[in-house]
Amino acid sequence: MSKKLFLIYKLGAVIVVAVAVSLSLNYGNWYLPVIFLIAAWGSLYLLSGRVKEVMADERDYKIAGRAAGWAIKVYTMLSAIVGLIFYIAERENKILFTAGSVLLYSACFLMLLYAVLFKIYARRNQND
Repeated sequence: MSKKLFLIYKLGAVIVVAVAVSLSLNYGNWYLPVIFLIAAWGSLYLLSGRVKEVMADERDYKIAGRAAGWAIKVYTMLSAIVGLIFYIAERENKILFTAGSVLLYSACFLMLLYAVLFKIYARRNQND
């Protein structure tokens, strides 16, 4: 299979999942979107193994790593600032306290997840 044909299949899967999820949620089915997402992921994973061309090279992975690093830095900084502002404004609106908590805890979780994954990958590279 060519890379172009795989991208067409990927686009078709996105369209089918988007329509199925929107219709399922419109009718109140919360379990069908999960099933559709898992089925689309599984089928695309199986189809990606049949592609004969190179899907990504080392340069793509390096760029993705740098972009992910910056995304983590920007998100944690902005969510910490906005979360603290919401904590300060909590006296006026109790919903802001909840929103601030979600932002601050998500920033903490993201930083913790990054640290754990960094340690795991660093050990794997040391062993190689």
